[in-house]
This record gives sequence, structure tokens and C-alpha cells, in this order.
Amino acid sequence: MKTKSFSKNTLYYATGIIAIRFTTFLLIPLYTEYLSKADYGLLATLLFTTEIIITINDVGMRSAFMRFFPEFQSKNKLSELIGSTVLINILVGILLVGIALLIPESYLSTLFQVEVLENVIILTILVGIFRTLSLNILSYFRAKNQGNYYMLISIISSIILIITTWIALKFLNWGIIGVLYSQIFSFGLAWLFVLIWISLKDGIKIDSKTSSMLFKFGYPLILATSGTMLVNTSGNYFLGAFRSLEEVAVLAVAYKVATIGIMVLIAPFQLAYEPYVFNNKNNPDLKNIISKIISYITIAYLAVSILILFVFKYLMNLIGNGGYSDAYILVFLMLPALGFTAINYIGQSQIHLNNKTKTTGFISFIVTILSIAISYFGTKAYGTYGTILGINLYLVLSGLALFYYGNKEFPVAVEYKRTIIIFCLGIILFAVFYILSFYSNLIFYAISVVVILISSFGLYFSNFFFVEEKKQINNVINKFLKFAKLS
Repeated sequence: MKTKSFSKNTLYYATGIIAIRFTTFLLIPLYTEYLSKADYGLLATLLFTTEIIITINDVGMRSAFMRFFPEFQSKNKLSELIGSTVLINILVGILLVGIALLIPESYLSTLFQVEVLENVIILTILVGIFRTLSLNILSYFRAKNQGNYYMLISIISSIILIITTWIALKFLNWGIIGVLYSQIFSFGLAWLFVLIWISLKDGIKIDSKTSSMLFKFGYPLILATSGTMLVNTSGNYFLGAFRSLEEVAVLAVAYKVATIGIMVLIAPFQLAYEPYVFNNKNNPDLKNIISKIISYITIAYLAVSILILFVFKYLMNLIGNGGYSDAYILVFLMLPALGFTAINYIGQSQIHLNNKTKTTGFISFIVTILSIAISYFGTKAYGTYGTILGINLYLVLSGLALFYYGNKEFPVAVEYKRTIIIFCLGIILFAVFYILSFYSNLIFYAISVVVILISSFGLYFSNFFFVEEKKQINNVINKFLKFAKLS
């Protein structure tokens, strides 16, 4: 796959992921309108739980599918790869439902401090299972570099989710149960549609040896992929238990806003980056390309973070009729650490080039346990800030550790000079925006625009960008100006 194709597919994935994840953000007004603050706090906790279910139910099959796709395609055995990954996901899903049936309602009610019926937990498990199946089946399009199909399916399923959730809350008055039913229907329908599509084209075949090989590759990645969600979800449990579900709701809103950077930049980057690396592992220029990608993703994430702070200074006051305005300050604390997610993905890809998934699993396990312990004591002592401390600790430590060991497996030179410049610029911009946040919108937006322009021109006219990169920037600007003139 060429670099141009990498960029084009990243754009498709960005559109698809924005459709999926921005849907969850667009659903916030529905939740806050038709659910009480405590019910929304409980729903946020349940939806965080589905993220854990997804990573367990996945059993590393998404990564395994990407890693071995080129080999199975060259042997004309794609039907075995597709059928075996689907089988493993379904079997693990059945096991999870069985375990959920053993958990008594009284225990759950005590944990969440509200009455929780067992069918709510079963529905939450089913949401996680069908989200896993739909996400994994879409890996087929990633591996084939058909980002346009990925984008199309994601947009359609997101529209269905919004409509069904709206009907369930407004007209049927089903509350939390209705939200969960909507998710099961939307993600289940998407999975079934794509599964039929693929089976007609490449077929589906289950092979015991392939299933065994995929499981051995994938299971160590459970902790690697679930670490973030385990720390997040346990932090929400601690916050609900030590403080209140209202504080969980405020943190949930802050987290959704802060993860917009993941949604629009890092997640689509990861979807395009993983198949690119595995398909070009013998390319002699791959190390230099990854080195530049690290610099590009870092400066791009800083730009997106500043844009989030800029936009949500005003928008945060509109969520829940101003009841969630406190979440804005929390966004400042979460954005920098979330950027390390990109470093985490890059480090994992370097390690997985040599199939050493157990290394990834072991590092993630140690960091996860440490972060959950910090989150427990931090939340007990400092409430929301302690929860954020645990989450940030996981993001930063896992990102740095995986990249460190990844660099031992597949050494890549980091452009330290440019990285330090970006880091220092980020500190200055965050400090300025934080101080401005205490002033009126007029002062905030007037001064912040000037600061953004000075920073942008400073980078462009300095030696930060190389000559070829400046030519690319000029081409993009000229195309934009030409388009604007034609329009």
C-alpha cells in the first residue's frame, strides 16, 4: 500500500469513526433530556462496562485478523480466517453471558447504590458482544484497504442508532433499557449485513488449526486492549461508590469531550496504520516513515486538542442546560495523557511485527494493576481528580513502556528536536487557554485566536518544517483557496 493510499484510507476511517463515536456524543442531549442525572451516571457506567466486554470478547481477534490477512489472502484461504475469528468471538460471547447469569442482582444494586435488575446486566453484555462482532467484521474492509465501505457502513449504522434511541426514549419511555435495546439492534444489524456480504464474496469456513493459532496470538492482547477501559470503568465504579453518580455523569461528559481527539485523529490513524505496517514490513524505508509519522501525529494531536478547548469553552455550557459546565476544566487534565494512545499503538505494532503479543500483554497487565490501585486510593482521597490521576497514569506509562520495548524489536529513530518543540508549545498553549477560561467568552475567543495564529505562523516560518513539508502545506492551502474561489 502506498503512502497516498494510507492517507486516503485514514480520511475514510476518520469519517466512519466520527460517525460512530460522534453518535455517542450526539446522544448526550437525548440522555440528559430523558434520563435523570443519576440514571445517566448509571448508563455511563454500563456503557463503560461494554467497552471492557468488547476487549474481552474480542480476544485480540481484530489484531490477529490484520496481522495474518496478507498470508491467508496469498494462500486463497480468507474464508478460514473470517470463519475462525467469528467463531471465537461468538463462543467467548456465550461464555460471558453464562458468567453474567451467575451474578446476583443484590450485589449489583449494592455496587451501584441503586436498584439494578439482572436483565440490565445481560443487555449490557449483549451490547458489548454485538459491538465486538460489528467492529471485527469491519476489519475485513480495513485489511482490503476499502475504507470507503467501512465509512458507509459506519454512517448507516450510526443513523439507525440515533433514530432507534430517540424512539425508545421519547415515544416508548423505556429509559436505560431502551438505550441498550437500541444499541443491540443497531450493531447487530450492521454485523449481520456485512457477514452476509462477505460470505457471498469470500465464503466462511471454520478450521480448528486456524482457530487455535489465532487464539494463541490474540489472547495475550486482552489486557493490552482492555487496560484503558478497565482503568476507566473501575475509576467510575470507585467514583460512584466513594462520591456520587452525579460526579460520574460529569466525568463521563468530560471524557467524551476529551476523547474527540481520539475519535477524529488517533483512532482512524490506528485503523490505517496497522495494515500499512504489516503490509510493508519488508519495506527498507518503513523505519524512516514511522519516524516522521510520530512527529506528524504529535503536532496534529496538539492542534486537535487546542481546537477542542477552543470550541467547548462555549458548547460545554449548552450540555444539560449548563449542568455539566464543570466538566470543561476536567478536559484540560485529560487531553495531554490521551495523546499517548498514539504512541501506545505504534509501540504495539513494532512488537507485533515479531508476533510477541505476550510482551504487550505483560506490560499492559502490570501498568493496569498499578493504575487501578492508584485510581482506588486517589478517588477515595480526591474524588474525580483521583480518578483522572489513575486514568492518566495508565495512558502515559503504557504508551511509553510499549514504545520503549517496541523500539527494541523494531528500532525507529525519534525526531527529538521537533518532539521537544511540540511538547513545549503544548505546555504554553494549555496554560494560556486555562487562564483565559476564567474570563468571558469575548475575551477568551479574541485572545485565543491571536495566540493560535501566532503559534501557527511561528511554526511555519521557523525551521520546524522541512522544505518538502512546506511544499505539501502550500499545496494544501492553494487547493483550499482554489476550492473556496470556485465555490
